[in-house]
Amino acid sequence: MNTSFDQTSPITSRWDQEGIEYVRSNLDWCARCSRRMVGLNPGLTAEQALDLAHELSLDESLRCKSPELVAEDLHRVTLNTDVA
Repeated sequence: MNTSFDQTSPITSRWDQEGIEYVRSNLDWCARCSRRMVGLNPGLTAEQALDLAHELSLDESLRCKSPELVAEDLHRVTLNTDVA
């Protein structure tokens, strides 16, 4: 049973989660993500990194995260799969 208090309790925002950062412009998000990817992997060209960042930005769960965090997570996953 819902009371009137339950109905007015604040709803937690997804932006309050750790690693979440709102970046208004998709172009800005892609630029920041690709810049971090090139910084982590100098063998990656800026064009390749920007194309990959654009693909990643299409995933809603990744797009709401900090672009630098997404690039670092991708780099970590790549390192782990190279070792295995």
